[in-house]
Order: sequence, then structure tokens, then C-alpha cells
Amino acid sequence: MNKKRWMAAAILVSVALTAGCGQKGGSGTADPAVSKTEEKSGSKSGSPVTVNYYGRPDDNKVESTIVAAFEASHPDIKINYVELPDSSNDRLKTINTVLQAGDASIDVFAGDVVWPPIFASAGWVIPFDEYLTEGELGEYLSGPLSAFQLQGKTYGLPFMSDAGGLYYRKDLLEKYGKEVPKTWAELKETAAEIVEKEGNPDLKGFVSYWKQAESLTGSMLEMYWEKGGRVINDDGTSAIDQALLEETLADMKKMMDDGLTAPGIETFGTKEARDVVCAGNAVFARDWLSGYGPFNDAETSKVAGNMMLAPLPGDGCLGGWGVMVSSFSKHQAEAVEFARFRANYESQMTAFDLVDIKPTLKKVFEDPEILAKKAEMPQYLKALDHSRPRPQSPYYAEISGIMQLEIHSVITGMSTPADSADKIVKQVKQVIQ
Repeated sequence: MNKKRWMAAAILVSVALTAGCGQKGGSGTADPAVSKTEEKSGSKSGSPVTVNYYGRPDDNKVESTIVAAFEASHPDIKINYVELPDSSNDRLKTINTVLQAGDASIDVFAGDVVWPPIFASAGWVIPFDEYLTEGELGEYLSGPLSAFQLQGKTYGLPFMSDAGGLYYRKDLLEKYGKEVPKTWAELKETAAEIVEKEGNPDLKGFVSYWKQAESLTGSMLEMYWEKGGRVINDDGTSAIDQALLEETLADMKKMMDDGLTAPGIETFGTKEARDVVCAGNAVFARDWLSGYGPFNDAETSKVAGNMMLAPLPGDGCLGGWGVMVSSFSKHQAEAVEFARFRANYESQMTAFDLVDIKPTLKKVFEDPEILAKKAEMPQYLKALDHSRPRPQSPYYAEISGIMQLEIHSVITGMSTPADSADKIVKQVKQVIQ
């Protein structure tokens, strides 16, 4: 693949990916080893080095608070924080434009978990491995960290975790003596039985957001993975199993045809799907970890206290954000030092307290004080432990775009599962081979 293809793939992510968190200067607990950043950082002239950080929006001052804490503990490094737009697509367009031009104006930036394959393949970001202290990577949850690891190298550190999970009505499952489903077949069977016995015409068995967007690709992949399907081989070639893909698409259409899904699911984004849940009209829902708060808010949800979270059958799609460093930066060591700080325990706890960003460090999920305040933490952890990155390919934007169109064509009755599965397989092979 040439540079133009890498650039095109990165730009296309902004179209396809519309979806729906120790030691100072280190990450997690203290490590006696001395990092490469500690050896290399600092200005020979005696004046502070300025590092340009393109970060997420400064919600409740979380980014500026972390930047101030870093500068207080690193007087030789100043951070120029550039607040990017709220839209993930707009952030990507900005970063892509700068890196594509080989511009050194970005040193370190916050990146979505689907970006590392694009930037790493293009040579636009550096691996962190030589800068990390012994055991540092082991402090992170394996799922969030894996999104930034490619071909044995680590191209960033995760500071925000997310994953697709299965929300369920605890009260209804207990009422009818049902266990939390472990397979999609069990989910459909349990949902249908409870809906029938409840006799409530507004109650539906399942809701998610299936409009033509990245969320639809994720929902399909989660069902396809359970069947043992893969998308990308280790060598980057297509691994799509056409028969399993056709079966998955047929299952999604049948859920709608059988009346198991909420009416209009093919048009739902996050808000529409969550409104159904909060109104008490869904037995099960596929949503991200961020759904737990609104689902259990007594002021806005009729099912508060009864909407619990479990892993999806198979695995859920991994979401979240991390920090990466530009290969064009003139201050790579200092940029990595800030990246490590941005993803360390203190910074993650700041974000957790200020904006409820879900952490990526094991330590947070084991802290008795945190568990006493946030009883849902074990539920988050189980979902994260059963998550995986979406296909790690520099072509993922194009792959997802193809899938979104064909999946939506099936669930809206514009195409058959067989025809769309065939188109997906052929078009994906054309893109990546």
C-alpha cells in the first residue's frame, strides 16, 4: 500500500466512523526503573520546551486540569493545549491534515482506538516501547491497551475505556427466573418469552442503534464474532467467512421481522435507542458503557436501579481514546513524557471524577474506596474483559463504510443477506488486496 492509499484511508475514517479513560511523569504505580523520557527530556538551553497537545474538548476543565498538573511537576516542559471540536470526525480531519503534510505543529494528540492502524501504517506516529518503564504496560487493562498495539509495538497509551455491552432488565429476568443470556440465541429466546408473558404492547425484546453508521458495523461484528468469524488475517488480507456473514445478516433481519426489536431500530442513533430503554420499553439493549449512567438515573429513567450491564455474547467492540505522538514532532521525548502522564493513574482519576470517563488501569477497578462509591465498576470490567478491537487495518474506514451500506440494505429490505454478504466479501477484497 502506498502513501496515497494510507492518506485516503485516514480521510475516509472521518466519513465512516460516526459512533455513537502513580507516579508523577509515569503511569500507574511507581517503577524504580528510569524511563527514556526521563533521560532525554529537558531543554539544553535552560528554557522550557513547548509541546503542542491536540486534545479532547475541555469538558468540566478536565484537560486543562491535567495539563496544569503536568506542568507543575515538569517545569522544563510547557504544554500548549489545543482544544479540538466535539465531533470525533472533525478532530480526525484536523489531525489527518497536519500529519499528512508532515507538519511538526502537532507533538502529541488524543486518538480514537480505531486510528492507530491508520497512523502507524503510514509512519505518522512513533512506538513508545523504548520510553516505557519495566512493567508499565502491565498496569493497563489488556483490551484498551491492545487497540494501540500493532505487530509487537505499542503506538500509544489508553486513557479512556469503552466497550459494547449487554444491558438487561434485572427485575424482569428475576421475575421469570431467567439467567443473563450467554449467546445471541439465548437472548432472543429469553426476550421473546418475557415480552409474551408481560403482555405489554410497548415492551420490546431488544434495542440498539442500527442506523447506517459505525454503530451498525459494530453491532454486526459482535454477532459475527460469536459465530467464530474474522475480518482480517494476521498478514492484513481478508478473512471474511461469507457463509457466517450471510448467517449474521439474516439473523439481524429476522430479529426485526419477528418483532423482537424496537420499531424504527434501523433509524436509531444513541438518543433514540436510549429513550426506549429509559421509558422501560426494552428487555435487552446493546449499548456502550456510557449508557449505564442515563439508564440508572432516577430523574430520567423509569428503570433506574434495574438496568444492569453484562458482557455481550461473544465479545463487544472496544471503544475509547488514548494518546499518540507524531513522528514529525521535534520534541518526541517530551511528548511521550506528557502522553504517559496523560494516561497515568492520577490523570485518569481526575477525568473519572470530573467527567466520569471510564479508566483503563487495573488499579482503579481494584480500589475498595472506588468500588464503594461506584458499585457498577465490576460490571464495566466484565464488559471490558470481553471486548476486542475492531479490525486493525489501515483500511478499516473503507471496510466499515462498505459494511454499513450493505448491512443497512439488508435490514431495510433493499437487499438479501446472500447478495449483501457477497458484495461485502468482494468489495473488501478489492480494497485490501
